[in-house]
Amino acid sequence: MLEKTLPPIAEEFSGSEIDNIRELLEKLMSEHTPGKDRIKMKTNFGWEPPMDVFETDTELVVIMDIAGMERRDIGVFTDGNILRISGVRKDIIPKGKKQFHSLEIQVGPFQRLVGIPVPVIADSVSTEYANGLLEIHLQKRFD
Repeated sequence: MLEKTLPPIAEEFSGSEIDNIRELLEKLMSEHTPGKDRIKMKTNFGWEPPMDVFETDTELVVIMDIAGMERRDIGVFTDGNILRISGVRKDIIPKGKKQFHSLEIQVGPFQRLVGIPVPVIADSVSTEYANGLLEIHLQKRFD
């Protein structure tokens, strides 16, 4: 007999129901997709900062280009299967009348979801934000 239960991931992430549904879908898709071919979902949540994801012998590393922010405005969450990076970059343009000649800097909320391609220790997340780059390190799990 099948029981109706929510996966533990539904309780671990905060945010709107749509974000939780996206995260659940990505988790389900990632569980059935081998290693390096994991599926990355696009979100309709503001803008998406560019990032690099790579692994070394001992860890998975994510480097995200998000200049112009304070570290306290960035959230990094994982359950060991999905890494969620979100935050809000505040508008730096002063108030008042102005005539724009170029407007390319993205502001407002952002979110990136990444299916983690290798087994990691979920509570081993360490972050560093310097010179506009957010560096995230997750220790690999060797079973």
